[in-house]
Amino acid sequence: MVQFRQQDHAHWYHETQRSGNPEIYAAPVTDEHYSANGCNNDNLLNRDNIVVRDIFLLGLADTIPAGLDGPLRQHAAILSASDAMYQALFPLTVEIDRDNTFSLYDRLSSALTVAQVTGVQRLCSHYATRLTPLSSPDASRESNMRLTQITQYARQLASQPTLIDKHALQQLADVGLTDADIIVLSQIIGFVGYQARVVAALSALAGYPTVILPGFPRMEDAPAGLIAPSVAQWRGWLPSKATNGAISSEPSADEAEITLSALLQHHQQSLIAYSSIITRQHRPQQPDWLALVALVTARINGSRYCLAINKHQLQQVSHNALLIEALELGIENALATQSDDPTTHPLIYAVAELTRAPERFSHQHISPLLALGVSNQQIVRIIFDTAAAGWTNRLRQTLGQAV
Repeated sequence: MVQFRQQDHAHWYHETQRSGNPEIYAAPVTDEHYSANGCNNDNLLNRDNIVVRDIFLLGLADTIPAGLDGPLRQHAAILSASDAMYQALFPLTVEIDRDNTFSLYDRLSSALTVAQVTGVQRLCSHYATRLTPLSSPDASRESNMRLTQITQYARQLASQPTLIDKHALQQLADVGLTDADIIVLSQIIGFVGYQARVVAALSALAGYPTVILPGFPRMEDAPAGLIAPSVAQWRGWLPSKATNGAISSEPSADEAEITLSALLQHHQQSLIAYSSIITRQHRPQQPDWLALVALVTARINGSRYCLAINKHQLQQVSHNALLIEALELGIENALATQSDDPTTHPLIYAVAELTRAPERFSHQHISPLLALGVSNQQIVRIIFDTAAAGWTNRLRQTLGQAV
């Protein structure tokens, strides 16, 4: 890695011909990276498969200050898994068949939509550059309706996850998306949001300036009224699982229980990488920090199931019941609650700002934690935890519901 260099932020993402591509290096994937949760790795891991190193960070690792080399090396496993996820979702070519109709154009246009929602220029330039040379779908009414529905779904899930429900999934099926297509699209939306927050926050930690466009929309927190007081279970759903073609907002008693892992198996390669990323999310980190990070993101995104699970986990490691109750009402309520731990409020503040507006995230959001002695390695861990939690929130929100 080279020493810190000032970045050129005088352009914006709609300048689609500007390349943000990193120099490409190839390295073999090793089995140890993708053994999480007992997944079968044969489809992804073979001697012919290669992963482009550092493609996930889109060249950022080559310009990061030398002082951050160590923290990034300590997170090499999750970065490698993130590289593999990128290539599972955005390979050079995509084979189309009856069960898998989501083309490379569909994938990259969806990624660009999410990148534009996050406002992170590096991602917008990259996905626009990859999309530009591809042929667009034909201009038939059916193709236009399909692309419009995909774009609307991607934009809503990226910006307001609570708008997505069974009817939104059924609308995707109505324009021809299969179960496998819906899984790929949902993984793309979650992954690109995760990527945007990691890239934006590492740039902020490196001290790079932040470009804030006047009037750029800011993600709103989910209303408190959407959050159920107690939710302990989650049941997955896809349009093919509808009973007699009927869609109900509430799960019926005769619907089989489907886990998130079972749904994600419709695209095995992304499941393997996702499982590896999420497994490495939990170590090393202070247990109360991890639970607090996850609870803050779930509250902002309105993920009822994730909120309930993370609330329970935080209750096991923290004795600040008032803080936990305040978080259910809202982030500002939590920041107004007294805490004996001086890192609690700066941590909530940083996580909330990264979750809401990655394009605005700057060094000033991290500096209170650094002033309290939180190390760069711990900051990087918090960044990955925050970004990955938002990804999981969206998968849980779109592919099922709390019961």
